[in-house]
Order: sequence, then structure tokens, then C-alpha cells
Amino acid sequence: MAAALETLDPVKYEIFMHRLWAVGEEGRIALQRVSASPIVVQGGECMQSFYDPSGRMILACSGHLRFAAATSDAIKKILEWFGSDPGFHDGDQIFNNDPYVAGSHTYDQMVIKPIYFDGRLIAWTASSSHTADTGGVMRGAATEIFHEGLRILGLKIVEAGQFRNDVCKTIVEQCRDPYYVELDLRSRIAGNNVSAQRFLELVDQFGIEFVEAASKKLMDDSEHMARAKLRSLPDGTWRSRMFASGMRRPEPYQIICEMTKKGDTLNFDFNGTSPQLHDDQNSTLPSTLAHVTLALTNTLFWDVPWSDGKMVPVSVSVPEGSILNAKFPAACGGAPRVGQILVSAVSDCVAKMLYAGGRYDDINAGWQGLWYEGGPGYFYGGHTRQGIPVAQGLYDIHGGGFGAAPLRDGVDSGGHSNIPSGGISDVEWIELQYPFLYLTRNHAPNGAGYGTQRGGDGTHRVYMAYGTNDLSVDFRPYAGIPNGGFGLFGGYPAGSGGLRAVWRTDPDDIKSRMILGEYPTSPAQIINEKWGEALGRSESGPHAGVPEWGLISDFTQGGGGFGDPLERSLERLQADLDAGIFNSWAAERFFGAVVGENGKLDEAASKKSRAELRAARLKGISNPPSLHTNHEAKVLAQPHAELDIVESSEGPVWRCRQCSVVLGSARENYKKFAWSVTEPLDTVSEFPLPSADRFIGEYVYYFCPSCGIQLQVDVYCPQLGGEQQWWDIQIELP
Repeated sequence: MAAALETLDPVKYEIFMHRLWAVGEEGRIALQRVSASPIVVQGGECMQSFYDPSGRMILACSGHLRFAAATSDAIKKILEWFGSDPGFHDGDQIFNNDPYVAGSHTYDQMVIKPIYFDGRLIAWTASSSHTADTGGVMRGAATEIFHEGLRILGLKIVEAGQFRNDVCKTIVEQCRDPYYVELDLRSRIAGNNVSAQRFLELVDQFGIEFVEAASKKLMDDSEHMARAKLRSLPDGTWRSRMFASGMRRPEPYQIICEMTKKGDTLNFDFNGTSPQLHDDQNSTLPSTLAHVTLALTNTLFWDVPWSDGKMVPVSVSVPEGSILNAKFPAACGGAPRVGQILVSAVSDCVAKMLYAGGRYDDINAGWQGLWYEGGPGYFYGGHTRQGIPVAQGLYDIHGGGFGAAPLRDGVDSGGHSNIPSGGISDVEWIELQYPFLYLTRNHAPNGAGYGTQRGGDGTHRVYMAYGTNDLSVDFRPYAGIPNGGFGLFGGYPAGSGGLRAVWRTDPDDIKSRMILGEYPTSPAQIINEKWGEALGRSESGPHAGVPEWGLISDFTQGGGGFGDPLERSLERLQADLDAGIFNSWAAERFFGAVVGENGKLDEAASKKSRAELRAARLKGISNPPSLHTNHEAKVLAQPHAELDIVESSEGPVWRCRQCSVVLGSARENYKKFAWSVTEPLDTVSEFPLPSADRFIGEYVYYFCPSCGIQLQVDVYCPQLGGEQQWWDIQIELP
């Protein structure tokens, strides 16, 4: 095989690689055309990929990236458990949805197909998608895996080319909507049939020896390219800390990520992460490893072939019994949300490493910035106007905002970090399949992370229950802490607008007003025009009833900001105001602007206001630092957008780029030398929590103690404690 790799025709190899990608895409598209799930058909939550006979991923196609990474685990396990008894044969296809084997939760369902040539196993293909109905209790109510419905470790749904109706009926009749579940099941089989057939056509075209050698080379190239990229970046340690809250109680948890890069290796240590919870907000180890792979594919190895080879230089340590490595039989229906917090934690570290390496075009602030969680979620129960069971979610989250970059704003409603080829559901289709009428879906005012470069804006929506008497939605307590987002170098983790609530309305009042052409399109309008009363807490535990004519307001994630908001150009801020991305409250509160009654910025007054705000940041400093370095001092590293590490007679020191003042030793946390201010999040939020509870988080701001430039905005949770001056950047210095 080694000799074959050295003699592979490079042109044929490139053709094979692109053809294999196209084959996988054809299989994925076939799956989407057969599937019944809106999240699959429109949202793109599906995957098709290829694996070698041992289960190593040869190539994943652009579907849901965590599916592709997790399926390697599934193939290895079914080989271990069932390889000899009952064994696998040409024409078999195997169903699996056990999150303790692979995937994130029982709703992640896969079908795996061995590919044989001349009676010999030469590869596997696998298709995965999200089926929201598995029977069991409604989403959010589970406290152990047994509550979460159908869980299959490995079962042949197709045997020797024959579809097994007995297995199919046994699976789908455990669910509320068996017709929908069966169509999803058959869609995965269809995707595999297309991919396997096309893979064998590649064997016919190139020959089996070439295909096997090229598949191995693809994985080897992926490893070599990943190692080369790591060698091009500085050594050091980066740390992140992200917060979120549980499903059954307003119980905060934290995910702590320490990433150490040395030479051509990368190590992740998640010690310090919170213990697993007694609800479904837990991640199994396979889910956590898949999300680490997802994060690195998005941010670091995006230009490396998407095979298992890219992860060979990466090691991961996850404490057992933590929220990232829950012990069986913990429930894990909310694992993807935990996974997204994890993806943000990893991405935060990677972004700062990339900045230190000068790769400015590759950097984004967080893509998952939610101002808070709590209130109505995405998952509904009950029936539609036609009496069809509602057992799926609304996935407007696929239209979230992307994080800001050093030289540009984030992308508004750009997508979702999990799914390169994802899409947001069509409103007309939602209204056809669900008992809802959408009153608005638009960019969320103040949903983007504030910064010199603002984050991409997510969306907000107001919709009304219509034609149903038994609708319910998963409902979690309001905890009031930003989660899943991060800003970079003075930018905010997320915007602080939006209101998530179920609104009880007067049916007669709302009908009479709508007859006149009136309807609310924002939470502020619902409040100010008295359209309804927000439900502060669920009356039925983890679910809330939504009566007909009731309203729901919600917002999706926005991207984090980059840099001090006071540095944003007034011209671009005016464009944001004109587009409704920010309102005058946010322009004045975070950007130091002065907005006239006509909605236009007063340039002179805004410049004066900004100077006053920057000076006010340093209120209370009695002895600001006065030591400045020579402008000619050698720059040793540039790991921060506003701070350099320069050479001095005292050793390497942190120096402000704007005013050249020395903060302190670069072998220590720069935040120890910065001026810090803590602010409760109640004073930052545009709306109070509907439950009238206080936010449990706070912002900690760090400023240059000489010029007042904003260096970092951290989220902190006093309830969890721990180090407030979080040491996020530790460059290895000579």
C-alpha cells in the first residue's frame, strides 16, 4: 500500500477526490428528497459520508458535520459487537440511534451500509438525519435515557438487499407519527443506495487498487495538512469559559476548555466543566468528541479534507460524570445545545490562536451568541388543524448570525455552524405543516454582538397558534445568562435585545383587532399595545400549553462582536440604524452615539459622547500607569488586537497598541494589569426577564488603564464562582 501511495497518478487522484465528494452529495440530496422532516428537507440536518473497512472516515460531505464525525464510532462498535454474530453481508443496512454509541441524542438516527466488491468488504457508506419523533416523553421532560424513546444499538433494516418490514414496523410503531418516521427511515436507505452504487462505479472506473490506495492517501493527506497548519501557528495555551442553564431548574453550568498547542499537536482539556445535570442537558462522550471535531472543521481545518486523518494530531481529555461525559443512563436529549456551547468554547480558543498566528481572514467571533435561554424552546407537541401529530421542532436557528471578523462585520442570518449546507425553514411550509401563523420573521433588533466590527444579526419571530386545542412547547426556567457566544478583543459576546415568551391573549380581542388589520411584529409592540400577558413560568413542568390565538415571541442566535464598539465608524452605525439592526437605545448605550428624533446620528455630539464615555471607563483609577516603551522596541508576538508583547529590559511585557503604555509582564495574565469594571446584566438587557427574575450573570469589562480602550468583555456567573480574571491567552515565550 505504501508503494502504491507513492505512485498514484496525481491527476487521477484529484479527479477521484472530487468525484467522491460529488457522489456523497448525490446521496445526501437523494435523502433530502425522500425525507419527511422539515429540518432535513429545508434545514439540511443530514449527512452522507464514506469510511474504510475499519470504520475510519475517508470523506464527509457537506451535511451535518457532527453526524459524520460520530458515525466512525458507530461503525467501529457494530463491528466489535456484531461483526461475527450475526455478521455483515453484501446488501445489508444497519440502523443505529444510541447516543452512548454515536451521535448526540436518540433523534440523531443513522443507517450504515457495507460496500462489497468481489465478495470483499472495501468500504462503508452511512447516512444520518434528525428525526424528532422517537416516542418517549416530550422533549425536555426526560431525566434518564430510558425516557427518551426508541434507542437501537444496531439492527438490520435491510438484509441481503431485502427491506425488512418487520423491523421497520417495530421501529416506527413506537412513535407518535409512524408514517413520518418511516419515510425518514427509508430516506436514509435511499441515500445509502445511491452512494454505494456510485462508489462501486468509481471502482469500475479507477480500479479497486487505486480506490483503496487513494482513500488511504486522502486520510493521510488530511493528517499531514492538519499537522502543517498547526506547525505554522505559535505555541501556547488558550482558555475559554462558557455558561448556559439547565432544563428543569434555572441551574447554571459551565464548560471550561483549555487548549494547548505544541508543535504539530493540539490538546484539549475540559477539566473544571460542571457535573452532569438531572435533566436532559447532558452530552455523552461520543457527542462531545463529535462536536470537538465539528468545531475544528469549521474554524481550523476547514481547508483540510474532511476525513478522520485531520483529528490524528488532536487529543481530548473529558472528565467522566461531567456534562460533557455523562454517565449512563443520563438523559441527553439536549446534548446538541450542550454541544453548541462546547463548539463555542473550542472556537474561542482557536480564534485567539489564529489571531496570534496572523491568520486574520480565518477568524470569527462566536456564532452561537444567545442573550439568554429560558421560556419557550423549539419543540412542540399536540396536533395540527388536520389532526396530525406535532412532534417536531421549528428550526429558525438555522438562520442565525455569524461572528464578526477582524476586518469585516459578521454575516446576518448566515446559517448555523453545524451545517455548511444548511437552510432556514420556509414560512409557508411551516404554516402548512404546523398550527401556526407567522406575524413576522425578520432581523432581530439589537441581536448582533456590539463591536468595532459588529456580529451578524440573527432573526426574531412572532407567531400565533391557530387551529389547535392541545399545543404545547418545551419551556425552561429563565436563568438570565448569555451562553454560547464570545466576543473578541473588546467586542460583546451577543446582542442584548429580544424577548422569548409565550403570551396568553384574549381570543376575542385579538380576533377583532386582526380583522382591522392590526397585529404585533415585535415583543415591544406586544407589551406596549397590550396584546397579551407573558407566561413567566410553565404551569406543567418542562412544558407550557399554548392556547389557540396565543402568541410566541422568540429570537435566534447572533454573532459576537470584534473590538471596542466606541471605535465603530458612525457611517456604518447609521447604516445599522437604517436597516433596523440596532435601535437608538443600543446606538447610545453601547456605541456612544447621539441619535436625533429623525433617526440620524449627530456626528459632533457623538464624538463628544464617545470621548466622555471612554474617560468615564477609568473613573476610580488613582494612579494610572505611565511607563511607555520605545516605539522601536522589538515586537515578540501580537496575540491580541489591542495589545502587543514587546521586548523590554524587564523581559517580555504587554503593551497597548493605542497609547504604548506598558501593562505588565507578558508571562502573566494581562487582565491583572487592566482596569476592570463589573456590570449586572439587568442593566444591559433591553427587556427584563418575563419571569421578573434577576439575571444570574454579569459582564466583566477590561480596559487599558491609560487610554481606556476596551480590551475584553467576559461573562461571569457569581453563582458558580471561580476565577473572575479569566486567563485566556498564554503565549509560549522564550
